[in-house]
Amino acid sequence: MTRADAGPDAGAADLWTLSEHRVPELAARLGGPELLAPDERTRHDRLLRTGSRRRFLGGRLLARLALSTRTGLPPDTWRFVRGANGRPEPVPNSAGLRFNLSHTDGLIVCVLTRGRGCGADVERVPFDAEKTRLLNAFLGPADPDLATSERWVLAEAYLKGVGVGLAGGLKDLRFRHQGGGRFGVADGRRPDLARRWRLDLLRPSAHHLVAVATEGGGTLRRREPGTALSRTPLPSLPSLPSPTALTSPTPLPDLLRP
Repeated sequence: MTRADAGPDAGAADLWTLSEHRVPELAARLGGPELLAPDERTRHDRLLRTGSRRRFLGGRLLARLALSTRTGLPPDTWRFVRGANGRPEPVPNSAGLRFNLSHTDGLIVCVLTRGRGCGADVERVPFDAEKTRLLNAFLGPADPDLATSERWVLAEAYLKGVGVGLAGGLKDLRFRHQGGGRFGVADGRRPDLARRWRLDLLRPSAHHLVAVATEGGGTLRRREPGTALSRTPLPSLPSLPSPTALTSPTPLPDLLRP
């Protein structure tokens, strides 16, 4: 199997996306809830709503697929422990991999980096008037160049990346457009730290807005589970077709096609 961390883009960040309606397909290929650790299954089973359970399962399976594609290890290798800021960190992890998950109605995302921090947020858009009003109260003065939804996902992705959460100063953040969908951030509480971070703003569908924050910026590769499954070793399942090398990132629209 060809590892995704080989070659000139070894330091790239990978953004994995999964439409919610494709979670059963991914679960069937990877092993479903049985692939989860006991504590993850407990959390999964305690969720009351079917959609919440589906998105939780999809996120944990997508994280395993992302890690396995980067390293070549089977998906059942991975377990997660809570790090210093409460976010899950992969075990084993000799490669220094970091990941962050986010999901909303209809879409699940996972960003993966090596040796540096990362954060991601996805929201279903457009926001209604009441949600917009409430979020504006948290975000502070309006930015004429950014919609409330855009400011919100950028702020969430950045604060998750630096490990402080939403209590870490939403009103102290300002975002600078750097061309295309890329942004820099000014952080009144952590000015030196903020200078190391870059953000990407993406619209993977008409109904979803995604922000990805990466320490150090660099290339952002967009990926989806389709072809990766055929290259991922699944020893507990029936044999799959012969592995094929990854030649280029799989185009995102195929994932989001109804």
